[in-house]
Amino acid sequence: MTRTLVLGDPVVTLAGEDLIPDGALIVEDRTIVASGPREVIEKQGPFDRVVGGPGHLVLPGFVNGHFHSGGAAFPGMPQYIFERANVSVHGNRSAYEEEDLYNAHALSFINCIRGGQTGAVDFSYGRPGMDLFGNTAILQAYKDTGFRGALGIVTRDQNKYVHGPDDEFLAMLPPELAAEVRESPMGYAWPTDEVVAAYRKLVTEWDHCDGRIRVLLAPDWTPACSDELYLLMRQLADEYDTGIMTHVLETRSEMVFNLKAYGKTAMRRLLDLGILGPDVSVDHFVWATDEDISILADTGAVAVNNPGSNLRLSTGICRTRDILDRGGRIMFGTDSISFSEREDFFQELRLALYLQRIPTYLDIGRLDSAAVLRAACENGALAMRMEDQLGSLAVGKEADLLLVKRDRIYWPPGKYDAMPVLDVLLDRADATDIDSVMIAGKLVLDEGVITTIDEARVRAKVEDAIDKRTTQPESPVHERWGKLGREVEPYVFDFFKPWAELPVEPAYILNARVPPSVA
Repeated sequence: MTRTLVLGDPVVTLAGEDLIPDGALIVEDRTIVASGPREVIEKQGPFDRVVGGPGHLVLPGFVNGHFHSGGAAFPGMPQYIFERANVSVHGNRSAYEEEDLYNAHALSFINCIRGGQTGAVDFSYGRPGMDLFGNTAILQAYKDTGFRGALGIVTRDQNKYVHGPDDEFLAMLPPELAAEVRESPMGYAWPTDEVVAAYRKLVTEWDHCDGRIRVLLAPDWTPACSDELYLLMRQLADEYDTGIMTHVLETRSEMVFNLKAYGKTAMRRLLDLGILGPDVSVDHFVWATDEDISILADTGAVAVNNPGSNLRLSTGICRTRDILDRGGRIMFGTDSISFSEREDFFQELRLALYLQRIPTYLDIGRLDSAAVLRAACENGALAMRMEDQLGSLAVGKEADLLLVKRDRIYWPPGKYDAMPVLDVLLDRADATDIDSVMIAGKLVLDEGVITTIDEARVRAKVEDAIDKRTTQPESPVHERWGKLGREVEPYVFDFFKPWAELPVEPAYILNARVPPSVA
C-alpha cells in the first residue's frame, strides 16, 4: 500500500464544507482515507510521499463532459455549424493505421491531463475497416496514459445528409453528383448490427477496466437517430448497466427538425420514448426550450455545455443559468474544439460562466462558483457512470485531483486576498498553473512531467504519421470524396434556409439592434 499526503491552501473538497484552509488529504493507493486541517492530518504518518504545500491549491480534477478524442489530436477542425460540416467532416478517409489511431488518442489524453482534466465522456465514431471500428486502440490509449474515460460507441441510422430522408435530399442534387454522394462515406452511418456487435464485445472486454474505463452508447444526435435506434440503445444500456450520451439541441435546425418530424420538442420526444434518466447525458443543449429544460430537471439527465465549441461553430449559448435555476443538472465539455485549442479546462469553464452574465438583469451577476464547481464535479461523475467513485474529494472517493500553483493566480500580493478563493480560481487560473495531476491515486502529471507514457515519443509518432499518412488520401477515389462536401454545400443551404428564417423568441437578450422607446 502506498500512502500519499496531499497539501494545499486550501484543499477544495466540495464535500460537506467546500474547502479546507491550509488543508490536507491522505491517499492510500487510489482512495482518499482522511481529510482535514494540515496540522491534524500530517500527524497521521508516515507517508511514502508528500505533494503540494502552502503554495498550492488542491481541487477535484475536471471531467470533460463531451469530447471527441479523435479530433483533439489534430486541431483546426472545420469551424462550421454542424449541418454544414456534416457533409465534409468524414468525407476524406486517409491512410490511418491502428498504431496511428492509438498515438493520436494518447496525445489527446496527454493534452487533456495537462489542461486539468482527469477524465472524459468521449464520443467515438470509429473507423470502418478496422477491427471493432478501431475502438480497441482508443481504449488501450486510455489504459496506458492513466486517463479516465467513458467511451461512447456511436450509431446513426437515418437522415445522413440533412434533417430529412436521404432520397429526397439526393433528388435535389444533379444526378451525377447524387450518384457520387450515394457511393461515398458521406453521412458516416455504419451498419447498426455491426456497431452493436462491436459494442457487445467491447463492453464485455473493457467496461470497468482498471476501475477507470466505462464503455457507453452514443446514438449520435436526434435528427440522425430513429426512434427505433434510441429504443435499442436504451435496451442495451439497461442490459449492460452502462449509460447513454447523445447530441441534443446543438443547433437551431435540430430544434426545428423535431417539431416538424415528430410534432414535439426533442426532449419531449426522448421522454416519451423512455430514453431519459440520470444515466443519460445530452450534449450541447443550446436550443433547449423552457419545456426541454423542465424535462431535463425532472428526469435527472445531465446537460453538457460546450461553450468554446458552441461559439466557434455558431450554434449559440447554452442556458446554463436557467438550467441551474430550474434544478437541472449541468456539466461542461470542450467537444475537442475548445476555445483556444489547448484543452485548458479552466479557460473553458471561465468562458461558460462569463457567457451567463446577462446585461438585462441588474440584480444578478456571476454564478455562484462553489455551486457551479460542485455541480460540474458531481454531474461529471454521473455522466461517466462513476458516481460512486468520483464527484468530490470526500473520504472514500478515489483521488482524482489537481495541484495548482498559487503564485501567478494571487499576484500581485495582497490584491486578491479578500476575494472568495473559488472566484479567484475560476477567474484567473489556467493550465500553466497546474503543477501535478493525480488520477485514481497515481500522479500522472508530476511537477509538469507525464509519468505514464513517453510523451515525446507519442508526439514524434503523431508528427511522423501526419507527415507520411494521416493527411494523405488513400487513393484518388478518397481524394475525390474529400472534395464532395464543398459541392454539396449549396444544396444543404437551400434545404435549411427556410428553417433558419423561422422567428423565435430568444431566451437571452445580449444587445439591441434599434434603440428602445423611452417616451
